[in-house]
Amino acid sequence: MHKFGPTLEQQQILQSASNAILIEALAGTGKTTALCMKACKMLAGTHPDVRILMLAYSRAGVTAIRDRLNKLNGVVPPRLEILTVEELSESVLREQGDPVHKMGDPVRRRNLILQAQQALRQELARNRNRGLDALLEHDVDIDAFLACEALIKKCLLDKQLDESGLSLRAFCEERDLDYGLYRLIRHYERMRVGLNHEPQFYAEGDCTFELSRQLDLLDWDQPFEWLQGRYGAVLFDELHDLDEGALMILRKLVQSNNGVFVGAGDFNQHIEEGAFSVFGEAMQRIKECLPEDTQVLRINTTRRFGAEICAALNPMFGVHFSTMPDSSDMFQHLTYDTDKHCAQQLVELHAQIVNGWGVLHGEKSQHSNLNIILRNPQDSILLEWIFGHEGVHYGCQGLRPFYLRREVALVLTLMWALQGSEANRCLTPGILNAALQGLQHYGYRSKQTEAINADVLASGNFDEASLAPLAGASETPKIVGMLFGNTLRTRQFITRGPNPDALEFKDSCAAVMALSSDVLGDAGAFFRHPKVLQIFNDAQINSKERQACLASLERLAILAKGMPASEFLGRLTLMATASIAMHERKEVVTLRFMSVTASKGREFTFVAVPFVERGRFPAPVPRDEAYRERNMLYVAMTRAHSALWLLEGRKRPVTPGPV
Repeated sequence: MHKFGPTLEQQQILQSASNAILIEALAGTGKTTALCMKACKMLAGTHPDVRILMLAYSRAGVTAIRDRLNKLNGVVPPRLEILTVEELSESVLREQGDPVHKMGDPVRRRNLILQAQQALRQELARNRNRGLDALLEHDVDIDAFLACEALIKKCLLDKQLDESGLSLRAFCEERDLDYGLYRLIRHYERMRVGLNHEPQFYAEGDCTFELSRQLDLLDWDQPFEWLQGRYGAVLFDELHDLDEGALMILRKLVQSNNGVFVGAGDFNQHIEEGAFSVFGEAMQRIKECLPEDTQVLRINTTRRFGAEICAALNPMFGVHFSTMPDSSDMFQHLTYDTDKHCAQQLVELHAQIVNGWGVLHGEKSQHSNLNIILRNPQDSILLEWIFGHEGVHYGCQGLRPFYLRREVALVLTLMWALQGSEANRCLTPGILNAALQGLQHYGYRSKQTEAINADVLASGNFDEASLAPLAGASETPKIVGMLFGNTLRTRQFITRGPNPDALEFKDSCAAVMALSSDVLGDAGAFFRHPKVLQIFNDAQINSKERQACLASLERLAILAKGMPASEFLGRLTLMATASIAMHERKEVVTLRFMSVTASKGREFTFVAVPFVERGRFPAPVPRDEAYRERNMLYVAMTRAHSALWLLEGRKRPVTPGPV
């Protein structure tokens, strides 16, 4: 059972008799708890046969709801359905009588994506299309495909494309989308649903996409029979993350006689790519889907942190946090002149927490670590290097250790292979594995020749008989084992592929292997070498990813300036192997680097937000995306429970607010 009662703001929600309530709740103010309290009160006052729906946008949101209910009641009431939007959509599709075969096998799905690519190759074989050469010659990058597909479906971009009157190519250029990927995704989707629109399977997100397609065929205010009178009440958490398809489902739930509606969101937290609310108009758009007399209530009182953090956040973001009585916390605003100065302050903070904070704060700080929330993955490079050489056991969430990121691992491997027999350190298998991924993604990618029935593909169907793991998925560990410790073999693999007798490739990665070993005298200069940069300038990636890759190389160049490649790689390998050893010994992690997205919805005892400066965090973006950047900083700074440190650049300050 819960150990605290509702706040005055939460009581207002519980006592409201309105048929539609919209809750604006700041971070840590108990919006999920308020929804759970409201649901329990509604259950107590309704007929035993009435069901109540609690929706969340994400699985993490569903977990949070269940956790709150267990704390409040000790059990989740059986008449309460707790679902994600995707799970609700799946249940509706099943009730319509159509088979809903879920696709949960990533290897099988990879196979189908590559089959769709091969089918598109066949279709375009007689008419080579500008912009599709890479798509025809190289295996598609699966991660890039899935990310682009999710964005297309969340934003209902096909609908926007039809309404725009533009060609697909022009539409992609206007939105900075990969034309080849979009073309492939449309072909894959045609194969998935068939000519009669009878989907063979549903991957994650496809059920929401299909249900929103059906709802789009209805008039704006027309009820949907499969949602009609389904529930006695609907409570919806995480409204700030809604995408276009989920918003359409919300509207039809409200219009289809499902009783009281209560929705909650912190509209300062909409940072998800594809969320329609990213640019600040969420409240108005949601209100358009609700009755005119919808009651808007606000929760500003936070249980998460105290007066010091509230006093820092309120003027900075133009919000109105208030605190619970007797709450205590600490906020410290630090400034730095250089990245190294910022890093040194973080080293001192970490030492303070590990060595001194427990003596001052007792049990409150037990098992706590310093959580460093970063806007850009490349900002962890210097910090990881410094803390790694200090022998600190750190972890990463939402981002990988910098040397295991495929763009970095690829360049490290090129540097190592170029040393030849003079290399005195072996890169770890993990770095080599990431480098092979980078080689496929940024460099050449060998054309697959699996025995897939071309006639089956030509008929618009997947070749189910050939569904088996492809060579690329199973061969990588063998290739890593073959290359590990052998610079000669690695060099041959980069220039010729797995066949040492093949003709040399003419791509940018092979061109780096033709450089003189003299370029290794300064590792920093190597990271800035024109032929190294050319790898990413030539790669078939969008401008945002290209900029991120080049930014990582620039951070490495600064870090390794004046250091011979052999020394840099030696120190890096020692750092990586020491980290592996600490993990194997199960040493306590006392430091965590995490992305803003990974931190969202969570809270931590100690949080530091570094590299806050104009043009960095918040990042430089077009004006219509500035709101999302502002929200990124808000999310990062509202994760702390006991102590928050803001490290701001003295030359390009962000404060005083509002941001």
